[in-house]
Amino acid sequence: MKLKAILLAGLLCLSGIIHAADNPVIKIETATTSLIFRVGDNGRLYQSYLGKRLHNEADIRHLPQGTEGYLTHGLEDYYEPALHIVHNDGNPSTLLKYTSHSSQKLADGATETVITLNDDQYPITVKLHYVAYPAENIIKTFSEISHKEKKPVSLQKYASSMLHLNRNKYFLTEFSGDWSHEANVTERELAYGKKVIDTKLGARANMFVSPFFQVSLDNPSEENAGEVLVGTLGWTGNFRFTFEVDHQNHLRVISGINPYASEYSLPANEVFRTPDFYFTYSLNGKGQASRNFHDWARRYQVKAGDETRMTLLNNWEATYFDFNEDKLVALIGEAKHLGVDMFLLDDGWFANKYPRSSDHQGLGDWTETADKLPNGIGKLTAEAKQQGVKFGSGYKNKG
Repeated sequence: MKLKAILLAGLLCLSGIIHAADNPVIKIETATTSLIFRVGDNGRLYQSYLGKRLHNEADIRHLPQGTEGYLTHGLEDYYEPALHIVHNDGNPSTLLKYTSHSSQKLADGATETVITLNDDQYPITVKLHYVAYPAENIIKTFSEISHKEKKPVSLQKYASSMLHLNRNKYFLTEFSGDWSHEANVTERELAYGKKVIDTKLGARANMFVSPFFQVSLDNPSEENAGEVLVGTLGWTGNFRFTFEVDHQNHLRVISGINPYASEYSLPANEVFRTPDFYFTYSLNGKGQASRNFHDWARRYQVKAGDETRMTLLNNWEATYFDFNEDKLVALIGEAKHLGVDMFLLDDGWFANKYPRSSDHQGLGDWTETADKLPNGIGKLTAEAKQQGVKFGSGYKNKG
């Protein structure tokens, strides 16, 4: 009888393994990185792995189930969710289950994978998009939310990305500051609990905090060694990055629009698309992560990014507000002598009633200051043309 019980238990375990092996495994890959999702026996989506690319299918099959890939509000997991919807009947809970996934090659060489999730009680659909740029080792993610409920639903929170890491230690680097002392670097070890980088300034969102972070794994960050996750959000408004270390020392990184004052009423059949979140996973320190982003930006974001750029001489650091026509003509001549392509006239050239001789007056009056430029900007452009140097001027359209 005891032997039968043991055999039965073994068969049940084997059955569970076979069943789990049949569940979909979704791989998002670059040349050096794997982001792997697995569908659990309960039909929910889990992130099984993020790190150095795995080439052996046996290794992938034996990965642990992991943590829920796009956690929703109101379930048994009481840590920070990626999505919070209040349905039109007032229910604040959503339970997303895997429906399908697809992958396609894009014209620019990237691969886009779309994972579709649905709530089995409410007609809610969430599509998780992952666009992998193999050579640059960059992954772009965003979410699309839609529904077919009778009335609009309220989106309380809608993250662009949720990533999970499982290491011994995590060291977060952030950048903060203000005018004239921007991008001060702070690195600290993350402990149990939650660390938030956010802003509520709206259009000036990056004034005090940069929408950028890096997480070094196991050790403080180094330039050319160690594993580092670096992420940024393609969004100029309020943003929030949440870093939460749970009771098992797992780290969740949630990135997106700041939910502060951002409740959105979503009508039926309308698709809400979150901003893009971009990340890279470097195996060779923060220097390699930086170069990954540089390569990606030149090829996919910056117009003619691989072409040679013009060199520029800006008069600001040379003269500040204290200049006249003769000084500027001399600078244009020096620009030519140095091989500079363009001369830029910065602040201080405009206004007469309240001349722009300091940063306390003159904005909005775009006539040349006669005392400084008696022959106007035309004299300077003619001089630049004669020297073979391009000319530009700056406008201060701010209050």
